[in-house]
Amino acid sequence: MSSYRYLWALFADWCAAADTSALPASPITLAQFLDENPAGDTVQRRRVSAINRAHLDAGHPVPGRVTSMRLALDSARSDRTIRRAAQYQAIAAGLPTEGSTAALFGRRDAVLLLLAGAGLSYNAITELDCGDVSVDGGSIWIGGRHRIRIDPNDVTSFQPVEVWKRWNTVLQFSDRYPSTALLVKHLQCNTFPDMTALPHRGGPVAVPIDRWGHLPLPAAPMTAAEIGSVIAAHCTGNPPAHTPRRSVTRPPAEADHVHTVVVQDQPVSPEFDSGYYRSGVDARRRAHTALADVPGMVDDVEDRIEALLQRTIDLLGDAAP
Repeated sequence: MSSYRYLWALFADWCAAADTSALPASPITLAQFLDENPAGDTVQRRRVSAINRAHLDAGHPVPGRVTSMRLALDSARSDRTIRRAAQYQAIAAGLPTEGSTAALFGRRDAVLLLLAGAGLSYNAITELDCGDVSVDGGSIWIGGRHRIRIDPNDVTSFQPVEVWKRWNTVLQFSDRYPSTALLVKHLQCNTFPDMTALPHRGGPVAVPIDRWGHLPLPAAPMTAAEIGSVIAAHCTGNPPAHTPRRSVTRPPAEADHVHTVVVQDQPVSPEFDSGYYRSGVDARRRAHTALADVPGMVDDVEDRIEALLQRTIDLLGDAAP
């Protein structure tokens, strides 16, 4: 542990010179320390590990576990995140935002793609609250333990603020006017009442929607598996099919109503075996059960890889003179 003591002493000395607290230290302080003391990814991760260990031993929250810090210290993962962000943003830009029930799913799925492309895991998106997301000019700021900024893309003209505001408007409207029919009406006209003066209410960002467009009341978050399933469907070019909501029309006045009887041929239904539908339903249920945990398993594998990498770095640090 002599290596950890040396690295911690280096950080403590820097904090003393900068007249800032070393224990506990904020993620901003840690980021400034790493920026002013450049080194390779391996050395920087060892420094963060030593600082985190000192905080854990003292019973303080560790400053080096924010999502933005983890991405910055892993060049390979950061590069993958940049490429994935471009792919997800292109998909999000093509989703519907008005005119039908599909626009409701389009607004939500665009935000899920935006967050996943920024490097948030499916579990992190599940736990994300609307209060953690704020607008800073043309950028989106994800606070809490993530501290990630999503900037607009000047090349593709992708505007993350517009993506977030469209979905946040739906969430705020549904919270105050829990009527799916009214929500769909506003989506069709793309006109929502001004709710800026109303108090902001928190709640999960990722909310499930049934095929008819109903949101849960009270709002409940999607599971990590559900989020992964939605994103995987878009990435494979097979987005979920959504049933349009039927429009309800009132009959005309009785005096003007003319009863017309139309005789149509009765359709002939094919004869199926009694077990035909049951076997099909059972097969779909088995497939759904077998594949539901795949996105979560991928996240778990990635977390284990990071844990093994961190453990290897710790061992190398212990072995260093």
